Amino acid sequence: MSNQENQLVPITQELRSMMKNTENRVEVFIPEKTLATLKKQGYSLCFAKKVGDYEYNVVWKFLDNYLQNNVFSWQPIYQIFGTNEFKENVKVSVSTNNVDIGLGETTTLNSAGNLMNPITEGPETSINVINEYRWIHFGISQLSKNADGEMESTPIYVSKNKMEKGTASFTPVEKVAVWFQSNAYTSTMFVQMETNHIELDLTGNESAKGKYENGKWSKI
Repeated sequence: MSNQENQLVPITQELRSMMKNTENRVEVFIPEKTLATLKKQGYSLCFAKKVGDYEYNVVWKFLDNYLQNNVFSWQPIYQIFGTNEFKENVKVSVSTNNVDIGLGETTTLNSAGNLMNPITEGPETSINVINEYRWIHFGISQLSKNADGEMESTPIYVSKNKMEKGTASFTPVEKVAVWFQSNAYTSTMFVQMETNHIELDLTGNESAKGKYENGKWSKI
């Protein structure tokens, strides 16, 4: 490790610690009559996180115990992993080790298929990986609050196509898609959302609000 890296790594670790005190949140309001209809039809409330310009493709979190007022919150704490497949309506199966990684850091998937500890290197707004292994899908996980009020890391994105040897960057964006779906579970991969959705943009903000009534979404 170079002298520059020796200087940069502790700073990144300090920033990562500070991120644990940072929390973004979305609030979803559902009027009484609409709530009753959704429950009767067996829909769950789902959230997905935007990564770069890619389409949403993983259920970050699903709630089946949603009520009229619902809050979903998260922290900018990430992990990267590799998986052997992207398959619609199947839960993500992590094939490699998980590695904690921050924006502006780079990890290497070595020739044996192990993700190495990241170093401070690469685009500062992205999670970066060097693939020395072979064709594989990469995935990103992020910390969010579950139904029990505890923080847990679950996938937000899996590359739809396998990636060859070389480098890749993934840029989490503070945009969240919210929709209702039946038979949906946390970490389920998808190609298309079952119902219409709303995209809540938290760029430069800590919170955003949405409302679902009579089959239509609106921002509050």
